[in-house]
Amino acid sequence: TTLFRSIVKAFSIPVVIKGIMTLDDAMRCMDAGVKGIVVSNHGGRRQDHTAGTAEVLPAIAAKLKGKIPILTDGCVATGTDVLKYLALGADVVMVGRHLLRAAFGGGPEGVALFMNKMKAEFASAMLLTGVPTVSKIDSSIIYV
Repeated sequence: TTLFRSIVKAFSIPVVIKGIMTLDDAMRCMDAGVKGIVVSNHGGRRQDHTAGTAEVLPAIAAKLKGKIPILTDGCVATGTDVLKYLALGADVVMVGRHLLRAAFGGGPEGVALFMNKMKAEFASAMLLTGVPTVSKIDSSIIYV
């Protein structure tokens, strides 16, 4: 908690901490006054036996949902990925690597194409799971 508090105090702007992979760290961030957390394993660049983002997100969301914004990422490539992360408890789903590839390969048109594809996939996934609005997405649509 001391580290997170020192980070919050060092800046005059709201602080969001990325790389949270345990409930303990998420609680420490909230207690330190961060304005948001990003549940992320930084693209899987951890040891191969550690948990993935989707595995730790539900426990963090169960404890902190509504108390602090929960952002997440983790190989988000489709609109279905977005739906799943929202169902697991994220408030915001971030797209990184695949969006950069679209930008590099196709410039603004590539980004627009990729984002429109994700939007259509997201809408289709909502329809197929019977979810009428984003606010109605919850864990009941996830089957393990």
